Amino acid sequence: MPSKARLFAILFALPLVIGLAQAQDRMNTDKSPSLKVVGLYSLSADKEAYSRFIRETITFHDPANFSEGQKALFRRLGRGDSLHPFTDDDRKEWEDHLRSHMDDEVLVTNPDASFDIGKFFQPDPAQSENLWQAAWNEKFLTPDGETLINLDRTQELPNASQYRVVFVIHFWKPDQPLRSSYGELALPAQQPWPERLWRLTPYELPD
Repeated sequence: MPSKARLFAILFALPLVIGLAQAQDRMNTDKSPSLKVVGLYSLSADKEAYSRFIRETITFHDPANFSEGQKALFRRLGRGDSLHPFTDDDRKEWEDHLRSHMDDEVLVTNPDASFDIGKFFQPDPAQSENLWQAAWNEKFLTPDGETLINLDRTQELPNASQYRVVFVIHFWKPDQPLRSSYGELALPAQQPWPERLWRLTPYELPD
C-alpha cells in the first residue's frame, strides 16, 4: 500500500496537474483560428450618405464628365461608343445595382495557412457555383476597426494574429448564409454603413 506521505503528495498534486491541463487546453483554444462578423452594413440604409455616394460615383463615371484626354483614350481603345452621357435610365440602373451590395466586417483571430479571403462567399441555389458572389474590395483594419492596415506588394494578409477585414458581397441574398475558410458564419443585424468605413474603406467598382 502507498505510504501516507505518497498518498498526500498524489492528492495535492492532482489538482495542480488538472489545473495545468485545463490551462493548456485554454491556451490551445485561444490559439485556434476564429472569425467573427462584427458588422453587416447596407450601402443604402443611411439615405443621406447613400445619396451622396450615388451622386459622386455616377458623376465620376458619367462620360459627360470625362476629360478630353480620357475621351481620346477611349477612342484609341475602340470604345468611343461608350462616351454617350448617362441618361436617367442609366443613372437608375446604377443606383439599383449599388443598392443590393452588402459590406461585411469580420474580426480575424489567429488565422492559419488555410485562411483565404477568397473563401468568403455567399451561395446562391439559383446560380451555378462559379457565379456565386465572393468577397470584393477587401481592406484590412486594426483590431479596433479604427485604422487602415496598408500591405506591401508582397503581402496578401496582414502579419498579425488579429485584425479586421472589410469586404463587399455583391447582390446580397438576405436568406443565404455567409461562408468562409472555417465554415458558415453567424451574422449580426444589418446596420447602416458607418462613417469610419465610408472614410477608411470606400467602395471601388469592379474592373
